[in-house]
Amino acid sequence: MKAVRTNRLAVGVETSCKYPLRLELWKMRLCKAFGADSLFIPDHLSTVSPEGGWSGEATPAAKAVPAEAAFFEPFVMLGMMAARFGRVRIGTGVTEPFRHHPATLAQAFATLDHLTRGRAILGIGSGERENIEPYGIQFTSRGARLEEALRIIRLLWESGGRPVDFEGAFWRLSGARFEMPLYGGRAPAIWVGAHGPKGLAATGRYGDGWYPTIKLSAAEYRARLETIIRSAIESGRAMDRFEPAAQVFVMLGPRRSEVLRMAARTPAVATLLLSVPPRIWKRHGLKHPLEAGYAGFGTTLSRELAARHLEEARAQAAPELIGDVVYAGNTGEVAEEILRLVPSGLRHVVIANFSPMVRGFRIDDLLRLAFLIRRLRRVRTAAMPG
Repeated sequence: MKAVRTNRLAVGVETSCKYPLRLELWKMRLCKAFGADSLFIPDHLSTVSPEGGWSGEATPAAKAVPAEAAFFEPFVMLGMMAARFGRVRIGTGVTEPFRHHPATLAQAFATLDHLTRGRAILGIGSGERENIEPYGIQFTSRGARLEEALRIIRLLWESGGRPVDFEGAFWRLSGARFEMPLYGGRAPAIWVGAHGPKGLAATGRYGDGWYPTIKLSAAEYRARLETIIRSAIESGRAMDRFEPAAQVFVMLGPRRSEVLRMAARTPAVATLLLSVPPRIWKRHGLKHPLEAGYAGFGTTLSRELAARHLEEARAQAAPELIGDVVYAGNTGEVAEEILRLVPSGLRHVVIANFSPMVRGFRIDDLLRLAFLIRRLRRVRTAAMPG
């Protein structure tokens, strides 16, 4: 396998894609001014936060963002972003193949790649129950559906306009055509949001990047990346342009201990903790309220379950547990934690700024975000494992 040449760590920001629009645009403009290399948005219809879980009493962020689930349509937003934000790469963090047919995803991101002159990133995962089941879509076979969608997208992009036939478990193509030329003759980048062995193997077979969204140790990150690399090698794929990334939940403030204490007193953080695997709770001598039936955040958690177990999660919201979910503290403390992943292969970190959830929108924390982006962008990356 050809090693990736040493280069600088790329730094992106994922904003919330929520109402009000003026705040969303303000965040994007600021992050670009701070030096962000990429801008990502999520693809959600709803959240698992129960009624009252996002209010002025639950989080200071509700003063500026009155409804947690007031999401804008992401593909429309991506078109706006392509027109307004030059230079930066633009993508989803992440979409899924339940509400979107693979052919539609192939078309949308090939279009976005033309609009951005080759800077589009299709971030895709296996979906979350709360965005799918309440809208009448069957939520089963997540991993198999994701892999089939990835295969179809690749087939269409590589077809050169020739008819495509495909017989799968979820979709059937019969003489399907994809005649749009790819920008510069190259397909848009696909980043796969995968965590388990099957998803990691699919990432190696079809992905151009990896986009985990849970906090991993350096050893965990390296081991999962090595699974991806083995799968790619077995599939005959080169890894010279593969981009190992990570979404990191960040809570900034004067110091780590203070931020985590504030987070433990913030009711809205309890919903975030319910998404954490039971093994993380056990590490701190705590019992996950959903331990018996937990099968991963996207599969298990719903608004009803969150409402039922929210108080139990709040009662156990220990600072140490929260610290295993988010990167908390001042610029130096957060940077130090993130940079532990660089020797394990991290090449593109994407910051999801959760500071307002705990501390509201503060000028000093915005300055910390600016310093964090600039500090991380000065870091040189190592050769990828393998």
